[in-house]
Amino acid sequence: MNFPLFVARRIRKTQDTSFSKTVTYVGIGTVAVGTAIILVAFAILFGFKTTIQDKLTSFSGDARVSQISGNRSLAESPLTRNRAWEAKTLLRPEVDHIQAHVQRPGILVGKEGLAGIVVKGIGKDLPLKQIQHNLKSGSSRLNGPQEVIVSEALAKQLKVKTNGSLILYFLSAPERPRKVKVAGIYETGLEELDKIFVLADRDWVQKMNGWTADSLGTYEVFFKSKENLEAKTNALAKTMPPEWRIQPVTEIYPALFDWMTMLDRNIVIFISLLFVVACFNLIATLWVLIMERVPMVGLLKSMGASAAQIRRIFWWNGLFILVRGLLIGNGIAFSFCYLQSSYHLIPLDPESYYMSSVPIEWDLATWGIVNALTIVLVSFMMSIPTLLITKIQPTEALNFKN
Repeated sequence: MNFPLFVARRIRKTQDTSFSKTVTYVGIGTVAVGTAIILVAFAILFGFKTTIQDKLTSFSGDARVSQISGNRSLAESPLTRNRAWEAKTLLRPEVDHIQAHVQRPGILVGKEGLAGIVVKGIGKDLPLKQIQHNLKSGSSRLNGPQEVIVSEALAKQLKVKTNGSLILYFLSAPERPRKVKVAGIYETGLEELDKIFVLADRDWVQKMNGWTADSLGTYEVFFKSKENLEAKTNALAKTMPPEWRIQPVTEIYPALFDWMTMLDRNIVIFISLLFVVACFNLIATLWVLIMERVPMVGLLKSMGASAAQIRRIFWWNGLFILVRGLLIGNGIAFSFCYLQSSYHLIPLDPESYYMSSVPIEWDLATWGIVNALTIVLVSFMMSIPTLLITKIQPTEALNFKN
């Protein structure tokens, strides 16, 4: 029989004083609140990062392949389509799919106002769900050569709605205005994208550029997972023709990824402080429980129990408090994350946060790691207050309350 565990269970079932009950509940509450905040913080952090990265990659891929040139303008230098490289790349286990695009700068004119834009030609190799994810109204499919999909920001600026008409001027041929129909309206929430990109048919944009069907602006490569983008990009670079270059999305939009890195650092500091608070609260709780049961400690010592056995009794008592707090904290975190992901209860300003509500990313591995680390770290710290037991003398302890 495990003597310390047996006694700890009996202590937990006995009627405690109102003070020790209050202290125990405070300890449970501290662990519960700390655990819930940590789990929710991770869910929101991963939600922010995943949502922003998904929005970025929907317009640039996880990596972008282009022609090496000294061209610094928005008008791309053409690269020759390499179908053998495409087929070989699609066989790589880390690659999900490849998209080919052509883009050209232009000016879009509405009934009220105009906007400088970049027309991005898309083809059938772009999955419809990729557009539908950000689509606000209209169709995600371009059924004609002069149909376009514009952003919500451009639609408001030019006072146009779905099925409305606009005049498009390509900067390469400003003397030839073209009437285009708005087939759909999208919104990513990322100002860098929404105020610039207009989606159009790739074959039409190639024709407007005077390019052949085998001339492309860029390849966009999508990986099956977002981890180790730089390593995957470097591995793919070794398979490309020498006149091509490849950039991961982290290099294409460095400011946004620097901002997300800063979020990681802040979260680490915040969570470290929560761990420290939880540890000290449990230490204080155990200290009070030990002081409440000094006579019991003296009695056990006089009956032959070692200091190590008595320390383990109170360690088990602290572990019961910790586990109850973890269970309650996990319940609170799960309830909050479920309600927020399902009903979007907490809104955000899209202009500041790139999304309309607080995002939630479920990650079971992270939840398991947080709970395991909490148990290991706090359990270790709980051994500190039990050192008091080694200094308690049986004769003094038996008369402690007299």
